[in-house]
Amino acid sequence: MSNNQSSSGVVTPLPGTNNAQAARGFVRSVNDWLMECALDDTDISELLSGMASRLVASGIPIDRVMVAFKTLHPLYEGVSYIWTKENGQVVRTTHMGDDEKDRDWAESPMKWMLDSDVSFMRRHLIGPSAVVDFPILETFRRQRGTDYYALMTPFVTDSDSTLNSNRIFMTYLTRRPSGFSDEDLAILSGIQRRFAVSCKMRINHEETRTILETYLGTDAGQRVRNGQIKLGDSTKTRAVIWFSDMRNSTSVATHVGDDAFLGEMNDFFGATAGAVLKHGGQVLRYIGDATLAIFPIDEDETNLETACYAALYAAAEAQLNIDALNARREEVGKLPFDYGLGMHVGEVIYGNVGVSERVDFTVVGQAANEAARIEQLTKQLGRRVLVSSTVARFISCPTEEMGAYELQGTGVSLKLFAPDFSETCHRIELMRSA
Repeated sequence: MSNNQSSSGVVTPLPGTNNAQAARGFVRSVNDWLMECALDDTDISELLSGMASRLVASGIPIDRVMVAFKTLHPLYEGVSYIWTKENGQVVRTTHMGDDEKDRDWAESPMKWMLDSDVSFMRRHLIGPSAVVDFPILETFRRQRGTDYYALMTPFVTDSDSTLNSNRIFMTYLTRRPSGFSDEDLAILSGIQRRFAVSCKMRINHEETRTILETYLGTDAGQRVRNGQIKLGDSTKTRAVIWFSDMRNSTSVATHVGDDAFLGEMNDFFGATAGAVLKHGGQVLRYIGDATLAIFPIDEDETNLETACYAALYAAAEAQLNIDALNARREEVGKLPFDYGLGMHVGEVIYGNVGVSERVDFTVVGQAANEAARIEQLTKQLGRRVLVSSTVARFISCPTEEMGAYELQGTGVSLKLFAPDFSETCHRIELMRSA
Protein backbone atom coordinates (compact mmCIF):
# COMPACT_ATOMS: atom_id res chain seq x y z
CA MET A 1 0.00 0.00 0.00
CA SER A 2 1.33 3.46 -0.89
CA ASN A 3 2.45 5.46 2.15
CA ASN A 4 -0.01 8.29 1.40
CA GLN A 5 -3.09 6.07 1.38
CA SER A 6 -4.94 4.65 4.37
CA SER A 7 -6.49 1.18 4.45
CA SER A 8 -9.86 2.79 3.73
CA GLY A 9 -8.52 4.13 0.43
CA VAL A 10 -8.73 7.78 1.56
CA VAL A 11 -5.73 9.88 0.61
CA THR A 12 -4.18 11.58 3.63
CA PRO A 13 -1.78 14.52 3.54
CA LEU A 14 1.91 13.78 3.61
CA PRO A 15 3.99 15.40 6.32
CA GLY A 16 4.90 18.24 3.97
CA THR A 17 6.97 18.43 0.81
CA ASN A 18 9.11 21.39 1.72
CA ASN A 19 12.35 19.49 1.47
CA ALA A 20 13.97 17.40 -1.22
CA GLN A 21 13.79 14.13 0.71
CA ALA A 22 10.05 14.42 1.37
CA ALA A 23 9.43 15.37 -2.27
CA ARG A 24 11.38 12.39 -3.56
CA GLY A 25 9.46 10.10 -1.21
CA PHE A 26 6.15 11.49 -2.45
CA VAL A 27 7.15 11.05 -6.09
CA ARG A 28 8.14 7.43 -5.39
CA SER A 29 4.84 6.70 -3.67
CA VAL A 30 2.81 8.18 -6.54
CA ASN A 31 4.94 6.39 -9.13
CA ASP A 32 4.44 3.08 -7.32
CA TRP A 33 0.70 3.67 -7.31
CA LEU A 34 0.77 4.53 -11.03
CA MET A 35 2.55 1.26 -11.82
CA GLU A 36 -0.12 -0.64 -9.89
CA CYS A 37 -2.73 1.17 -11.98
CA ALA A 38 -0.89 0.20 -15.17
CA LEU A 39 -0.93 -3.47 -14.16
CA ASP A 40 -4.61 -3.22 -13.19
CA ASP A 41 -5.52 -1.52 -16.50
CA THR A 42 -7.17 1.33 -14.61
CA ASP A 43 -9.49 3.59 -16.58
CA ILE A 44 -7.91 6.95 -17.44
CA SER A 45 -10.66 8.92 -15.67
CA GLU A 46 -9.97 7.00 -12.46
CA LEU A 47 -6.24 7.34 -13.03
CA LEU A 48 -6.44 11.12 -13.40
CA SER A 49 -8.83 11.56 -10.49
CA GLY A 50 -6.66 9.42 -8.21
CA MET A 51 -3.48 11.22 -9.13
CA ALA A 52 -5.05 14.67 -8.76
CA SER A 53 -6.40 13.80 -5.30
CA ARG A 54 -2.92 12.70 -4.21
CA LEU A 55 -1.34 15.89 -5.50
CA VAL A 56 -3.92 18.09 -3.75
CA ALA A 57 -3.61 16.12 -0.51
CA SER A 58 0.16 16.65 -0.55
CA GLY A 59 -0.21 20.41 -0.93
CA ILE A 60 0.47 20.80 -4.67
CA PRO A 61 -1.76 23.76 -5.68
CA ILE A 62 -3.46 22.36 -8.79
CA ASP A 63 -6.92 23.61 -9.79
CA ARG A 64 -7.19 22.03 -13.21
CA VAL A 65 -5.47 19.10 -14.94
CA MET A 66 -5.92 18.00 -18.53
CA VAL A 67 -4.73 14.83 -20.28
CA ALA A 68 -5.01 14.58 -24.06
CA PHE A 69 -3.85 12.18 -26.77
CA LYS A 70 -4.73 10.80 -30.17
CA THR A 71 -6.58 7.51 -30.41
CA LEU A 72 -7.60 4.98 -33.04
CA HIS A 73 -11.36 5.17 -33.51
CA PRO A 74 -13.64 5.28 -36.59
CA LEU A 75 -15.61 8.30 -35.30
CA TYR A 76 -13.05 10.57 -33.65
CA GLU A 77 -9.31 11.11 -33.55
CA GLY A 78 -8.49 12.52 -30.14
CA VAL A 79 -9.62 12.31 -26.52
CA SER A 80 -9.15 14.69 -23.61
CA TYR A 81 -9.83 14.26 -19.88
CA ILE A 82 -10.18 17.34 -17.68
CA TRP A 83 -10.19 17.28 -13.87
CA THR A 84 -11.13 20.40 -11.89
CA LYS A 85 -10.70 20.95 -8.20
CA GLU A 86 -14.04 22.78 -7.95
CA ASN A 87 -16.10 19.64 -8.47
CA GLY A 88 -13.47 16.91 -8.19
CA GLN A 89 -14.85 15.28 -11.35
CA VAL A 90 -13.24 14.20 -14.64
CA VAL A 91 -14.94 15.13 -17.91
CA ARG A 92 -14.08 13.12 -21.03
CA THR A 93 -14.38 14.80 -24.44
CA THR A 94 -13.79 13.37 -27.92
CA HIS A 95 -12.35 15.44 -30.76
CA MET A 96 -12.92 14.94 -34.47
CA GLY A 97 -9.30 15.71 -35.29
CA ASP A 98 -9.65 17.93 -38.35
CA ASP A 99 -6.57 20.02 -37.61
CA GLU A 100 -7.20 22.50 -40.42
CA LYS A 101 -10.69 23.38 -39.13
CA ASP A 102 -10.07 23.04 -35.38
CA ARG A 103 -9.09 26.55 -34.44
CA ASP A 104 -8.78 25.72 -30.73
CA TRP A 105 -6.16 23.08 -31.55
CA ALA A 106 -4.37 25.25 -34.12
CA GLU A 107 -3.97 28.05 -31.56
CA SER A 108 -3.21 25.83 -28.57
CA PRO A 109 0.02 25.51 -26.57
CA MET A 110 -0.01 21.77 -27.35
CA LYS A 111 0.08 22.37 -31.11
CA TRP A 112 2.99 24.77 -30.63
CA MET A 113 4.84 22.23 -28.46
CA LEU A 114 4.29 19.53 -31.06
CA ASP A 115 5.47 21.71 -33.95
CA SER A 116 8.44 22.99 -31.97
CA ASP A 117 9.31 19.57 -30.51
CA VAL A 118 9.28 21.04 -27.02
CA SER A 119 8.63 18.62 -24.15
CA PHE A 120 7.53 21.17 -21.53
CA MET A 121 6.30 24.75 -21.33
CA ARG A 122 5.53 27.10 -18.46
CA ARG A 123 3.66 30.38 -18.54
CA HIS A 124 3.14 32.84 -15.70
CA LEU A 125 -0.30 34.36 -16.22
CA ILE A 126 0.01 37.32 -13.81
CA GLY A 127 2.76 39.66 -12.62
CA PRO A 128 5.74 41.22 -14.38
CA SER A 129 6.90 37.89 -15.86
CA ALA A 130 3.47 37.02 -17.35
CA VAL A 131 3.43 35.69 -20.92
CA VAL A 132 -0.09 35.13 -22.27
CA ASP A 133 0.64 34.15 -25.87
CA PHE A 134 -2.21 31.69 -26.54
CA PRO A 135 -5.97 32.35 -26.45
CA ILE A 136 -6.60 29.58 -23.91
CA LEU A 137 -4.13 31.20 -21.51
CA GLU A 138 -6.09 34.44 -21.66
CA THR A 139 -9.20 32.41 -20.81
CA PHE A 140 -7.43 30.84 -17.86
CA ARG A 141 -6.26 34.24 -16.62
CA ARG A 142 -9.85 35.53 -16.71
CA GLN A 143 -10.74 32.49 -14.60
CA ARG A 144 -8.18 33.60 -11.96
CA GLY A 145 -5.45 31.27 -13.17
CA THR A 146 -1.96 32.38 -12.20
CA ASP A 147 0.44 29.75 -13.53
CA TYR A 148 0.29 27.17 -16.35
CA TYR A 149 2.54 24.17 -16.89
CA ALA A 150 2.39 21.75 -19.85
CA LEU A 151 4.28 18.50 -20.49
CA MET A 152 4.45 16.34 -23.61
CA THR A 153 5.54 12.69 -23.47
CA PRO A 154 6.02 10.82 -26.77
CA PHE A 155 5.61 7.06 -27.05
CA VAL A 156 5.43 4.37 -29.74
CA THR A 157 2.16 2.49 -30.28
CA ASP A 158 3.19 0.21 -33.17
CA SER A 159 6.75 0.19 -34.45
CA ASP A 160 5.63 -1.53 -37.67
CA SER A 161 3.04 1.11 -38.53
CA THR A 162 3.54 4.37 -40.38
CA LEU A 163 1.34 5.86 -37.61
CA ASN A 164 3.57 4.52 -34.88
CA SER A 165 4.00 7.61 -32.70
CA ASN A 166 1.67 9.22 -30.21
CA ARG A 167 2.00 11.82 -27.49
CA ILE A 168 0.38 12.33 -24.15
CA PHE A 169 -0.12 15.97 -23.24
CA MET A 170 -0.53 16.92 -19.60
CA THR A 171 -1.36 20.47 -18.53
CA TYR A 172 -1.69 21.92 -15.03
CA LEU A 173 -3.25 25.19 -13.91
CA THR A 174 -3.09 26.83 -10.49
CA ARG A 175 -4.89 29.82 -8.95
CA ARG A 176 -2.43 30.24 -6.10
CA PRO A 177 -1.22 33.87 -6.23
CA SER A 178 2.43 32.83 -6.09
CA GLY A 179 1.95 30.16 -8.77
CA PHE A 180 3.83 26.88 -8.84
CA SER A 181 7.04 26.61 -6.89
CA ASP A 182 10.15 24.99 -8.35
CA GLU A 183 9.51 22.04 -6.06
CA ASP A 184 5.92 21.73 -7.38
CA LEU A 185 7.18 21.62 -10.96
CA ALA A 186 9.83 19.05 -10.05
CA ILE A 187 7.17 16.79 -8.53
CA LEU A 188 4.83 17.16 -11.54
CA SER A 189 7.71 16.38 -13.88
CA GLY A 190 8.80 13.47 -11.70
CA ILE A 191 5.50 11.62 -12.04
CA GLN A 192 4.88 12.45 -15.70
CA ARG A 193 6.55 9.45 -17.36
CA ARG A 194 4.94 6.90 -15.06
CA PHE A 195 1.58 8.53 -15.62
CA ALA A 196 2.20 8.32 -19.38
CA VAL A 197 3.04 4.61 -19.07
CA SER A 198 -0.24 3.96 -17.24
CA CYS A 199 -2.13 5.93 -19.89
CA LYS A 200 -0.37 4.05 -22.68
CA MET A 201 -1.46 0.70 -21.23
CA ARG A 202 -5.07 1.85 -21.20
CA ILE A 203 -4.83 3.46 -24.66
CA ASN A 204 -3.52 0.20 -26.13
CA HIS A 205 -6.33 -1.70 -24.38
CA GLU A 206 -8.99 0.66 -25.74
CA GLU A 207 -7.55 0.62 -29.26
CA THR A 208 -7.48 -3.18 -29.30
CA ARG A 209 -11.11 -3.27 -28.23
CA THR A 210 -12.04 -0.64 -30.81
CA ILE A 211 -10.36 -2.56 -33.63
CA LEU A 212 -12.01 -5.86 -32.69
CA GLU A 213 -15.46 -4.36 -32.20
CA THR A 214 -15.21 -2.28 -35.38
CA TYR A 215 -14.27 -5.23 -37.57
CA LEU A 216 -16.07 -8.08 -35.77
CA GLY A 217 -18.94 -6.45 -33.88
CA THR A 218 -19.39 -5.89 -30.16
CA ASP A 219 -20.21 -9.46 -29.11
CA ALA A 220 -17.77 -11.21 -31.43
CA GLY A 221 -15.02 -8.73 -30.55
CA GLN A 222 -15.59 -9.41 -26.86
CA ARG A 223 -15.40 -13.17 -27.42
CA VAL A 224 -12.10 -12.84 -29.30
CA ARG A 225 -10.67 -10.62 -26.55
CA ASN A 226 -11.70 -13.27 -24.04
CA GLY A 227 -9.59 -15.87 -25.85
CA GLN A 228 -11.88 -17.42 -28.44
CA ILE A 229 -9.23 -17.40 -31.18
CA LYS A 230 -8.49 -21.06 -31.87
CA LEU A 231 -9.66 -22.82 -35.01
CA GLY A 232 -12.94 -24.54 -34.29
CA ASP A 233 -13.86 -22.36 -31.29
CA SER A 234 -17.55 -21.66 -31.76
CA THR A 235 -20.72 -20.55 -30.06
CA LYS A 236 -24.33 -21.45 -30.83
CA THR A 237 -26.80 -18.61 -30.61
CA ARG A 238 -30.52 -18.60 -31.21
CA ALA A 239 -31.63 -15.35 -32.76
CA VAL A 240 -33.81 -13.43 -35.13
CA ILE A 241 -31.63 -13.48 -38.24
CA TRP A 242 -31.50 -10.48 -40.57
CA PHE A 243 -30.15 -10.74 -44.12
CA SER A 244 -30.40 -7.66 -46.32
CA ASP A 245 -28.90 -7.04 -49.75
CA MET A 246 -28.69 -4.11 -52.15
CA ARG A 247 -30.73 -5.04 -55.20
CA ASN A 248 -29.37 -2.65 -57.81
CA SER A 249 -25.69 -2.51 -56.87
CA THR A 250 -24.44 -3.16 -60.41
CA SER A 251 -26.47 -0.25 -61.80
CA VAL A 252 -25.36 2.08 -59.02
CA ALA A 253 -21.70 1.09 -59.48
CA THR A 254 -21.92 1.64 -63.23
CA HIS A 255 -23.56 5.02 -62.72
CA VAL A 256 -21.03 6.44 -60.24
CA GLY A 257 -17.88 4.48 -61.18
CA ASP A 258 -15.76 2.14 -59.11
CA ASP A 259 -13.92 4.87 -57.21
CA ALA A 260 -17.13 6.37 -55.82
CA PHE A 261 -18.98 3.12 -55.23
CA LEU A 262 -17.36 2.50 -51.85
CA GLY A 263 -18.91 5.71 -50.58
CA GLU A 264 -22.25 4.63 -52.01
CA MET A 265 -22.04 1.34 -50.15
CA ASN A 266 -21.25 3.15 -46.91
CA ASP A 267 -24.34 5.33 -47.36
CA PHE A 268 -26.43 2.20 -47.95
CA PHE A 269 -25.01 0.38 -44.93
CA GLY A 270 -25.50 3.49 -42.81
CA ALA A 271 -29.21 3.35 -43.61
CA THR A 272 -29.69 -0.41 -43.20
CA ALA A 273 -27.02 -1.83 -40.90
CA GLY A 274 -27.15 1.42 -38.93
CA ALA A 275 -30.82 0.71 -38.17
CA VAL A 276 -29.88 -2.76 -36.87
CA LEU A 277 -27.35 -1.31 -34.44
CA LYS A 278 -29.70 1.45 -33.32
CA HIS A 279 -32.29 -1.11 -32.24
CA GLY A 280 -29.93 -3.41 -30.38
CA GLY A 281 -28.99 -5.89 -33.11
CA GLN A 282 -25.51 -7.16 -33.84
CA VAL A 283 -24.01 -6.83 -37.32
CA LEU A 284 -21.99 -10.00 -37.84
CA ARG A 285 -20.80 -9.72 -41.41
CA TYR A 286 -20.81 -7.60 -44.53
CA ILE A 287 -20.83 -9.88 -47.57
CA GLY A 288 -20.25 -7.64 -50.56
CA ASP A 289 -23.21 -5.26 -50.34
CA ALA A 290 -25.21 -7.59 -48.07
CA THR A 291 -25.55 -7.50 -44.28
CA LEU A 292 -25.92 -10.47 -41.96
CA ALA A 293 -27.10 -9.49 -38.49
CA ILE A 294 -28.82 -11.03 -35.49
CA PHE A 295 -31.08 -10.04 -32.62
CA PRO A 296 -30.09 -12.63 -29.98
CA ILE A 297 -32.67 -14.69 -28.09
CA ASP A 298 -32.12 -15.98 -24.56
CA GLU A 299 -31.79 -19.73 -24.03
CA ASP A 300 -35.22 -19.91 -22.39
CA GLU A 301 -36.68 -17.77 -25.22
CA THR A 302 -38.33 -15.39 -22.76
CA ASN A 303 -37.21 -12.47 -24.94
CA LEU A 304 -38.28 -13.99 -28.29
CA GLU A 305 -41.06 -11.45 -28.68
CA THR A 306 -38.73 -8.61 -27.67
CA ALA A 307 -36.12 -9.68 -30.24
CA CYS A 308 -38.77 -9.86 -32.99
CA TYR A 309 -40.09 -6.46 -31.92
CA ALA A 310 -36.59 -4.95 -32.11
CA ALA A 311 -36.05 -6.48 -35.56
CA LEU A 312 -39.39 -5.06 -36.70
CA TYR A 313 -38.42 -1.56 -35.63
CA ALA A 314 -34.99 -1.90 -37.23
CA ALA A 315 -36.61 -2.94 -40.53
CA ALA A 316 -39.04 -0.03 -40.39
CA GLU A 317 -36.22 2.37 -39.53
CA ALA A 318 -34.17 1.04 -42.46
CA GLN A 319 -37.12 1.65 -44.78
CA LEU A 320 -37.46 5.24 -43.58
CA ASN A 321 -33.71 5.78 -43.90
CA ILE A 322 -33.59 4.44 -47.46
CA ASP A 323 -36.60 6.51 -48.54
CA ALA A 324 -35.06 9.69 -47.08
CA LEU A 325 -31.69 8.85 -48.65
CA ASN A 326 -33.30 8.27 -52.03
CA ALA A 327 -35.05 11.65 -51.87
CA ARG A 328 -31.67 13.33 -51.43
CA ARG A 329 -30.11 11.20 -54.15
CA GLU A 330 -32.84 12.17 -56.59
CA GLU A 331 -32.06 15.85 -56.03
CA VAL A 332 -28.47 15.34 -57.23
CA GLY A 333 -29.29 12.95 -60.07
CA LYS A 334 -28.18 9.71 -58.43
CA LEU A 335 -29.92 6.37 -58.88
CA PRO A 336 -32.14 5.36 -55.96
CA PHE A 337 -31.17 2.53 -53.67
CA ASP A 338 -33.31 -0.57 -53.45
CA TYR A 339 -32.91 -3.59 -51.25
CA GLY A 340 -34.37 -6.88 -50.11
CA LEU A 341 -34.59 -8.07 -46.50
CA GLY A 342 -35.29 -11.55 -45.19
CA MET A 343 -35.85 -12.27 -41.48
CA HIS A 344 -36.03 -15.68 -39.87
CA VAL A 345 -35.65 -17.27 -36.42
CA GLY A 346 -33.15 -20.03 -35.85
CA GLU A 347 -29.82 -21.11 -34.49
CA VAL A 348 -26.53 -19.84 -35.88
CA ILE A 349 -23.00 -20.94 -35.08
CA TYR A 350 -20.34 -18.31 -35.13
CA GLY A 351 -16.72 -18.96 -34.53
CA ASN A 352 -13.30 -19.38 -36.11
CA VAL A 353 -12.66 -20.87 -39.53
CA GLY A 354 -9.65 -20.79 -41.84
CA VAL A 355 -6.06 -21.77 -41.16
CA SER A 356 -3.98 -21.09 -38.06
CA GLU A 357 -2.13 -18.22 -39.76
CA ARG A 358 -5.33 -16.51 -40.95
CA VAL A 359 -8.53 -16.99 -38.98
CA ASP A 360 -11.90 -15.47 -39.77
CA PHE A 361 -14.61 -15.08 -37.16
CA THR A 362 -17.67 -15.95 -39.22
CA VAL A 363 -21.24 -17.24 -39.10
CA VAL A 364 -22.51 -20.56 -40.39
CA GLY A 365 -25.71 -22.52 -39.97
CA GLN A 366 -28.80 -23.68 -41.78
CA ALA A 367 -30.91 -20.85 -40.38
CA ALA A 368 -28.53 -18.19 -41.72
CA ASN A 369 -28.69 -19.80 -45.19
CA GLU A 370 -32.48 -19.86 -44.97
CA ALA A 371 -32.62 -16.15 -44.10
CA ALA A 372 -30.48 -15.41 -47.17
CA ARG A 373 -32.81 -17.51 -49.36
CA ILE A 374 -35.84 -15.67 -47.96
CA GLU A 375 -34.20 -12.41 -49.00
CA GLN A 376 -33.68 -13.77 -52.52
CA LEU A 377 -37.45 -14.26 -52.83
CA THR A 378 -38.20 -10.58 -52.13
CA LYS A 379 -37.48 -9.64 -55.73
CA GLN A 380 -39.55 -12.52 -57.13
CA LEU A 381 -42.52 -11.62 -54.92
CA GLY A 382 -42.17 -7.87 -55.38
CA ARG A 383 -41.72 -7.05 -51.68
CA ARG A 384 -38.85 -5.37 -49.91
CA VAL A 385 -39.24 -7.43 -46.75
CA LEU A 386 -40.26 -11.04 -46.17
CA VAL A 387 -40.32 -12.84 -42.84
CA SER A 388 -40.84 -16.42 -41.75
CA SER A 389 -43.93 -17.48 -39.79
CA THR A 390 -42.19 -17.32 -36.39
CA VAL A 391 -41.19 -13.70 -36.92
CA ALA A 392 -44.66 -12.87 -38.26
CA ARG A 393 -46.27 -14.35 -35.16
CA PHE A 394 -44.41 -12.04 -32.80
CA ILE A 395 -44.23 -8.71 -34.65
CA SER A 396 -46.89 -6.13 -33.85
CA CYS A 397 -47.82 -5.05 -37.35
CA PRO A 398 -50.16 -6.34 -40.07
CA THR A 399 -48.71 -9.03 -42.34
CA GLU A 400 -49.83 -10.50 -45.64
CA GLU A 401 -49.40 -14.23 -46.12
CA MET A 402 -47.49 -14.84 -49.35
CA GLY A 403 -47.69 -18.64 -49.33
CA ALA A 404 -45.21 -21.44 -48.80
CA TYR A 405 -42.01 -21.46 -50.84
CA GLU A 406 -39.13 -23.88 -51.12
CA LEU A 407 -35.90 -22.12 -50.25
CA GLN A 408 -33.35 -22.73 -52.99
CA GLY A 409 -30.62 -25.20 -52.13
CA THR A 410 -31.90 -25.93 -48.61
CA GLY A 411 -34.61 -28.52 -49.14
CA VAL A 412 -36.77 -26.49 -46.76
CA SER A 413 -40.21 -25.05 -47.50
CA LEU A 414 -41.37 -22.12 -45.38
CA LYS A 415 -44.53 -20.07 -45.23
CA LEU A 416 -43.58 -16.42 -45.82
CA PHE A 417 -45.24 -13.16 -44.84
CA ALA A 418 -44.88 -9.55 -46.00
CA PRO A 419 -45.13 -7.05 -43.11
CA ASP A 420 -46.81 -3.67 -43.43
CA PHE A 421 -44.58 -1.15 -41.63
CA SER A 422 -46.85 1.89 -42.10
CA GLU A 423 -47.89 2.24 -38.46
CA THR A 424 -44.43 1.37 -37.16
CA CYS A 425 -42.83 3.97 -39.44
CA HIS A 426 -45.35 6.53 -38.18
CA ARG A 427 -44.36 5.77 -34.57
CA ILE A 428 -40.67 6.14 -35.43
CA GLU A 429 -41.28 9.48 -37.12
CA LEU A 430 -43.15 10.69 -34.02
CA MET A 431 -40.23 9.61 -31.83
CA ARG A 432 -37.79 11.39 -34.13
CA SER A 433 -39.77 14.62 -34.03
CA ALA A 434 -40.02 14.40 -30.23
